[in-house]
Amino acid sequence: MALLTKAAIQGYRDYTKRRIAYARFKVGSTYYKSLIESVEVTSAGVVEISFKIELSSGSGEVTEVQLYDTDNQLWLSKTERLKMDSVAEGFLYVVQLTITEITA
Repeated sequence: MALLTKAAIQGYRDYTKRRIAYARFKVGSTYYKSLIESVEVTSAGVVEISFKIELSSGSGEVTEVQLYDTDNQLWLSKTERLKMDSVAEGFLYVVQLTITEITA
């Protein structure tokens, strides 16, 4: 039996939408900051956070992506392997978060 109401779960989703501030991605030993393109809640209740991964010059491999909140606190870190072969190449990266209650 769930303890939290639908309104409470939606409140956590809305909180997440307000708190996510920016993303970073790592190429080689350098981190690059990326602005958040959008934070949306889908009709299924999934929080989708999207940002662009682009290099201003050269190529490389993205090995990590991160999300930070408005207090510059790390909220998410994920290992990746995204090859960037040319300056014209980039990615729209989407993080999907499902916020649910699990009762034991």
